[in-house]
Amino acid sequence: MNSQQPIDFKALFEGAPGLFLALSPNLTLLAMSDAYTAANLIRKETKVGDNFFDVFPNNPNDSKYGIVTQIRASLEYVLQNKITHIMPVIRLDVQNTAGVFEEKYWNPINKPILNKDNEIQYIFHSIKEVTEFVELEKIYTSDKDKPATLNEKIGALKSELFHRSQKIEQLNQKFEQKIIKQSIESEHLAKDILDYKVALDAADIVAITDQKGTIQYANDNFCKISKYTKEELIGQNHRIVNSGYHEKSFFNNLWQTIGSGSIWKGEIKNKAKDGTVYWVDTTIVPFLNEKGKPYKYLAIRSDITERKLSEEALKQSEEQYRDIFSNALVAILTMDVATSKVTAVNNVGVELFGYDSKEDLLKNFSPINHYVHPNEYEDNMIILIEHGERRNIQHMKRKDGSLFWTSIFVKVNEAKTTTQTILLDVTSQIAFQEELETKVAQRTFELTESLAREKELNEMKSNFLGIASHEFRTPLGTILSSTSLLKKYTESNQQELVTKHLDRISGLVNHLNAILNDFLTLEKLRKGFIDFEVNEFNLPDFITETISEIEALAKLNDQSIHYSHTGESYINQSSKILKNILLNLLSNASKYSEHGKEIQIESQVNESTVTISIQDHGIGIPFKDQKKLFSEFYRASNAKNIQGTGLGLAIVKNYIALLEGSISFNSRERKGTVFTLSFPRYLSETLW
Repeated sequence: MNSQQPIDFKALFEGAPGLFLALSPNLTLLAMSDAYTAANLIRKETKVGDNFFDVFPNNPNDSKYGIVTQIRASLEYVLQNKITHIMPVIRLDVQNTAGVFEEKYWNPINKPILNKDNEIQYIFHSIKEVTEFVELEKIYTSDKDKPATLNEKIGALKSELFHRSQKIEQLNQKFEQKIIKQSIESEHLAKDILDYKVALDAADIVAITDQKGTIQYANDNFCKISKYTKEELIGQNHRIVNSGYHEKSFFNNLWQTIGSGSIWKGEIKNKAKDGTVYWVDTTIVPFLNEKGKPYKYLAIRSDITERKLSEEALKQSEEQYRDIFSNALVAILTMDVATSKVTAVNNVGVELFGYDSKEDLLKNFSPINHYVHPNEYEDNMIILIEHGERRNIQHMKRKDGSLFWTSIFVKVNEAKTTTQTILLDVTSQIAFQEELETKVAQRTFELTESLAREKELNEMKSNFLGIASHEFRTPLGTILSSTSLLKKYTESNQQELVTKHLDRISGLVNHLNAILNDFLTLEKLRKGFIDFEVNEFNLPDFITETISEIEALAKLNDQSIHYSHTGESYINQSSKILKNILLNLLSNASKYSEHGKEIQIESQVNESTVTISIQDHGIGIPFKDQKKLFSEFYRASNAKNIQGTGLGLAIVKNYIALLEGSISFNSRERKGTVFTLSFPRYLSETLW
């Protein structure tokens, strides 16, 4: 395997923790890092290809700052002079997902990327967010008695807070996995990959080693910070930059972690070729072979030397820290890990938790009592002690029991004895988000229901058109044919033929009338226009009479109908509705049964319930069609060639509902079907 494998610089460019993007000379947005899109609340896929100033417009409510003019001037300066231009801190508000501009401050750098002809090929635009530092600085600008070194200390604090924020972003697990999947694959680098490499070299420090730690690749930033050339680094072990600051156990832990195939993250103090030291925030990702063993390691580093120097300055600035602590715009608490007692709190913290004074809070505050779910406090402490810091959204309660949501950032000191907690009340933001999610869910449900109903109506419409076309066209065609023949039968001896065709026309007209009656009946049932009376009658006699009305149809098919009854005889129901139901089911039993088959009907009446079953030995209903059997205009797949509209059972289901009853069936294809009706013996007339 080659020791110098090509790298997917596009994946590294997009996944790197820095906030940067690439522009063409005409200021078209070509690419941006994931961290940049997250910080500016934008979606990459919708912005790449747009002009820079279309993507980042001025806040119309704060046009007085002229930020667009300043940035444009900086970019034009770079285009004209082909040199890097570092801008002062600017205010450029970011439009959030709700369309509201949030106040943001940035420190931009515009750097030209030249080709071999010394022409600008790209502009590398890098920014650092300094909003928190600007807000903190506002607190002190009015203090005329501030020591001469205060500005320097504030600057150090800015750097400290900024790099801590940067570290959180770059430890994104998704970026790490993307590096693992998309690194070193192809033999030759395409032009666009080379472009991304140029951009990445302007950002982070990148190195690749083999499984023994021998350097196989070093980018320009590695050479710049270590002051070694690539030739001096390639083939050397990383011990070449070892400063001797860390104990042996530190590197033993590092190698145990990456050797087991896990990702290692930490801060390392290295030494450059000229003897100067520098600090790097490091993420080392192992590349595993098919056996799950590391064969290469990719190290991504960020220079945090300035931050480390700031930490030392912060340790010497206790007085300034206390001033910031007391006057900060967010709640800050210091707590002893062993006792869970708050040792310091600012006024915002006192107000947030609803205490009367600092003394009241320091005396009575117990963290676990302010968690809506107390077990979460223990879980958070375990994570905090293990990882050193914890950031999350927490549901909490005040001293008086009222609830609120807060964004919490907690960090424990190196000795794990003291925690520093920063809290920001985000109750209104959470409420807005929940309200928005509820509205989205409701609207989604409504749209889903609407689409399902529309689909159902379209299917019904399609079925109706197909059935109506078939059921009307054939009889009408026959009627027209018979009418035409009648005109030719003028002789007296042709009266028999005339009668035959008149009977045919009469039968077909009756058939069409029955279809129209089905349509009208269904429409009346939908609108509740069915009028009927409840009456007492003898059920066995009633069913026997109804059978006699359908026997003529059964005899045409050489079929017999057998009826039996058990139990009481008299019921109090609507005989009109029940007759319509029975005639429909009996005619279906005859229509879908072969010649010579038997149809059986049984009835039973007990004290409160009537049960009637009608069984045929016909074609049966295919299992796949049974779910939709009572749908309007739906016909089973094995009944397409049998005359019908697909409305009969839909009408029956609506009728049985009027009787406050139910209908069920049991069917097997080519074996027959049993329909069972069940309804109350007594139906009160007052309901109708």
